Amino acid sequence: MRQGGCAIAKLKLMLPVVIAGALCSSGPAQIRVLVDQVGYERAAPKQALVMGTAEDSPKSFALVDAETGAAVLDGDLKPAGQVFDWRGRVFWTVDFSSWQKAGRYLIRVHSESGNVDTCAFAIEDDLLERETLSNVVFYFKGQRAGGDFDKADRHLAVPGEPGQFVDARGGWYDATGDYGIHLSHQNPTSYFNPQQLPLAVWTLLKSYRVLQSRGDDNFTEYERRMLDEGLFGADYLVRIRRPNGSFFESISAPGPGKLARDRAIGNPNWRTKIKTSTSDTTEQVAAAAGPHAYEASFRAGGGMAIAALALASTMPEDGDLPRQRYLQAAEEAFDFLSAHNRELLNDGTENILDDYCALMAATELFRATQKNEYRAMADARAGRLMARLITHGPWRDYWRADNGTRPFFHPSDAGLPVVSLLDYYEIASPAHQTGVRDAVERSLRFELAVTGEVNNPFGYARQLVRMGNGTLRTAFFFPHDTEAAPWWQGENARLASMAAAARMAIPLFADKPDFQAQLRLYAWNQLQWILGRNPFDASMLIGSGHNNPEYMFFRSWKYTSAPGAIVNGITAALNSEDGIAFNQGFAVTGKDDDWRWSEEWLPHAAWYLYAISLPH
Repeated sequence: MRQGGCAIAKLKLMLPVVIAGALCSSGPAQIRVLVDQVGYERAAPKQALVMGTAEDSPKSFALVDAETGAAVLDGDLKPAGQVFDWRGRVFWTVDFSSWQKAGRYLIRVHSESGNVDTCAFAIEDDLLERETLSNVVFYFKGQRAGGDFDKADRHLAVPGEPGQFVDARGGWYDATGDYGIHLSHQNPTSYFNPQQLPLAVWTLLKSYRVLQSRGDDNFTEYERRMLDEGLFGADYLVRIRRPNGSFFESISAPGPGKLARDRAIGNPNWRTKIKTSTSDTTEQVAAAAGPHAYEASFRAGGGMAIAALALASTMPEDGDLPRQRYLQAAEEAFDFLSAHNRELLNDGTENILDDYCALMAATELFRATQKNEYRAMADARAGRLMARLITHGPWRDYWRADNGTRPFFHPSDAGLPVVSLLDYYEIASPAHQTGVRDAVERSLRFELAVTGEVNNPFGYARQLVRMGNGTLRTAFFFPHDTEAAPWWQGENARLASMAAAARMAIPLFADKPDFQAQLRLYAWNQLQWILGRNPFDASMLIGSGHNNPEYMFFRSWKYTSAPGAIVNGITAALNSEDGIAFNQGFAVTGKDDDWRWSEEWLPHAAWYLYAISLPH
């Protein structure tokens, strides 16, 4: 490492090797200092990680004022050991939480081979809101469907109804390389439906409300843009609601060489599938599902779409459509799914996803209408959800996904059970609030325990998972061999959803300051992992920090990254569930694997937006 300055110059030389998963460049062992590359909240915990090998012996650090070059704080490094199967990386912790003066700083680590400096970062109040929120909101606007796709979407054929068409214009492209528009996907798996476009609508409008409640004039222009973007999404949800039914679940993007006019409602991979035989054809599957085969169940985006529309109906202004239309669409869709949800499920059986999605819908409908029938339905769904908190084997107070003991784990929405309960808490009776508080505490204490059960210097949110052979284990990353295989990818949305859940819960536990402190640190750890304090020294929020990963489609760079977007993220190693990997795309695997790590996806930005808007 060079003396003084910013270590990024050396890292540029190391990057091709680091991306391949190696520890350092050729030659002597290298020491790297990993920080939140955007910076740190003035009053929050502030830690960096030094990464090296067993041969390295860094001893101390200095916090240096980037403007004057003067050291303002000195301290010793705390050994943080290794993480099993993370390629022998050894870590040391730098803790500078005691420094709370705003400014721009860098960390200088002293070692026998010389000093190692980080790039400069900020310490300030409302750091992530000030430095990243604007880009994230702009990202959503940049994802709006437009041009030839928009023209095609204005006149899409309704499946199974010859001569019938729907105006489905609007919405956001789902991902870097997917110009489709999806409420959810992974329906055939039962337990892994992500909340996609409706989640974005809900988080935009909910974040708007949260920022308003914080009463800071600095947020007023953010609020204006969030409201506009959220109502744009609500307009789309109204357009794709099928009369006397739910919502069309997906608009599929044309494949390579296809034209925009080839867009269509639905996709055989993501459409509802009720199979009576493994030999069923696509047409037989659709027929078995009935006239609503292309529509979303509660867990396939319908519940969150209802919640988003009900919330949109309470906004201070209309979108393209009047707010009364938002509420009407939400109520009619809720009535339909309350009667017919099981008919739209791949296995005909509701599970935890239906519970938390229906709870979100009923809660927002009550808040919008004050109709007691919706609060009663929310009470019932909350009761069913809380009954899923069980103890089995060595694991205490985890969410069961089914009617047995299968654990709930999710690559993007792991925080939604707690988020749905905390949203419901605001409308619940005092007696029900007591039960919610207890369930939330038990659940989050389980998450803290699992996260801390192994050496985990980054405080990365670990999880209880079920492997493909049915065995249960705790792990850092989503398994490769679930029912969703070969779909597995980085989990930045999951991390941000857990950060949001923790931050929402903090105000409920004023009588337990130690628990609050644990939740606060847990939330920061997830956000800082996304923003560069990870073993690959890569900020996964494009346009912030450094080492932003580039998305490659096979060997091409035709799908470019957008500022404000968040890439999928870090995963287990290709050949080890306990290992770690990032950006091992075509150049390493010879396959189209780049998307697993470096493709941008709406849920990541949606959960991040909400998490950083919440008070902290």
